[in-house]
Amino acid sequence: MPHLGDYIGHLLSEITIARMQADIEAVRVAELYASHPLLQNMPVPHFRLPDVEVDVPVVIKQLEEPQVDETPRGVPTLQKMREAFDKSLKKRFIKEGIHLKPEHEKKLKAALDEKMVALTQPIEVSIDTDRIANELSNTAFRTLTDSSLPKRSIDPELQPKLEEKLKEELRVEFLKLRTPPTRLQVLTTTAEIREAGPSEVITRFHLKISEEAFEWTTIESEGQKKNRLVME
Repeated sequence: MPHLGDYIGHLLSEITIARMQADIEAVRVAELYASHPLLQNMPVPHFRLPDVEVDVPVVIKQLEEPQVDETPRGVPTLQKMREAFDKSLKKRFIKEGIHLKPEHEKKLKAALDEKMVALTQPIEVSIDTDRIANELSNTAFRTLTDSSLPKRSIDPELQPKLEEKLKEELRVEFLKLRTPPTRLQVLTTTAEIREAGPSEVITRFHLKISEEAFEWTTIESEGQKKNRLVME
């Protein structure tokens, strides 16, 4: 039983392949025109698919439910991100030779706990992982470089560099926490849809697909030539 996104993706892929086959045929016809004395000065026919409209009937069979402690879109929970943040922060401090005093650790934990409360949102709301990385990092380094702390643990001049390194590490760690989003399973074949029941159970997607194209271009950068795909 396919997922709805996979099914629509395959349809789009087939349309793209149809355009490719049309281009291959256009090249073949162009060669025939060039070899014919009467056709070689005539324009070569070339067909495009500027707009394709597709009516897609499906029957929605099942919506996968997220696992316990998982969000519908696969974004990690705040609690998991906080755990990953604490581990990354500890590793970064060990790597930089930074040792926190007990009173500094206590103040840091309180500040991060308070920030977590401020960042809490309903589970239905999508979480911006980059924002969480920035907010927690800013809170941690702002707390540890506070001038009111006796014998600050971090030199304020080193803060920007350390904070940027931590944010980069967190973005990678947060990506590892992502889980596949819940999917929608559908019936797609003619026989399955016919056997599913009356027309009321059939969902129809009317897709209007507009053609855009890429083209290869060569860009020279730092003495090296690189091929890139750019919009036509």
